[in-house]
Amino acid sequence: MQLPGVLTRNVRLKALAVGLALISWVAVVYAANPPESRTISVHVPQDAVLSANYVLAAPIPNVDIRVTGTRDHVNAFDPATLTISVDVHHISHAGIQQLPLSVINHDRDVDLDNAPTSVTADIDKQDSIEVPVKLVITGTPPAGFALGKQTVSPSTVFVTGPSRQFKGIQIEARVNLSNRKVNFGPTPVLITVLDSQGRTVTNLGVNVSQVEVTVPINSVAASRASTVYPQKTGQVARGFQLVSITAEPFDVVVAGTEDQLNGLDRIDTQPISIAGLSSNQTVTVKLAPPPGITTTPDTVVVTIVVAPVQTATPTPSPSPTPTATPTPTPTAHP
Repeated sequence: MQLPGVLTRNVRLKALAVGLALISWVAVVYAANPPESRTISVHVPQDAVLSANYVLAAPIPNVDIRVTGTRDHVNAFDPATLTISVDVHHISHAGIQQLPLSVINHDRDVDLDNAPTSVTADIDKQDSIEVPVKLVITGTPPAGFALGKQTVSPSTVFVTGPSRQFKGIQIEARVNLSNRKVNFGPTPVLITVLDSQGRTVTNLGVNVSQVEVTVPINSVAASRASTVYPQKTGQVARGFQLVSITAEPFDVVVAGTEDQLNGLDRIDTQPISIAGLSSNQTVTVKLAPPPGITTTPDTVVVTIVVAPVQTATPTPSPSPTPTATPTPTPTAHP
């Protein structure tokens, strides 16, 4: 079959025109929706317990993944379409190590540019220790009332997690007894896990979340005078010495139960720093009575007296006595 001449004439020219039209169309399309890429930070799923023997000592950080495609597809990309997993089956020791990372993209409209294949993890041994529960009482009953013997049940709890975090670990149960005149408890109280710096720890497991606290609050049965002992810290400036440190009033009235007062022979002040002191100083400082004891007044005025260190004055050496020159005896002449 022979094609009409209109179709066979100037074939090359027509092909060139079609090619130019296609290129123009592609250019227009890409100008409106050009190729683009962006980097996203993606959370790495992780279990606190990796196996019976190992745990994460710290969370695995997010990984950066670069996504490429057209502008519209990149802008519409949802990180939830990624499946990310860490292979923990080859962990055999504690410490910082590289673990295989799998990143699977379920969005066909975009590509991943050099997705990471490993991730850094800090691994530690899984362990458990028994820790006593410390009862922390904030506030005190009003004057005329005192704390009795406190009980916490259970008195110890079991903590599990990375073994290196156990050093200095503390378990606290806090209760506020400000202005309370009746017994506290037995009442459930939430416990808090703290590190050696007093910061809250959240990645350790505890076998219980609360303990039962009982604090009797008794009417004050006795009061008497007790001597104030100022407490100091530090050293005075070089070349000076501490002459005296006195409190006014010298005695205060202490109140509490008979048992508490029987073992009380003095009342200390809060520590006063004398570090670098080179002149006399007068300060008002709070008293620091034992728990359950109240004082009247609750502050005293402390006077600190310092003086330069006296150095011995050297004794002058006596001047040597000059030797007398003998007077010549006159000679008699005949």
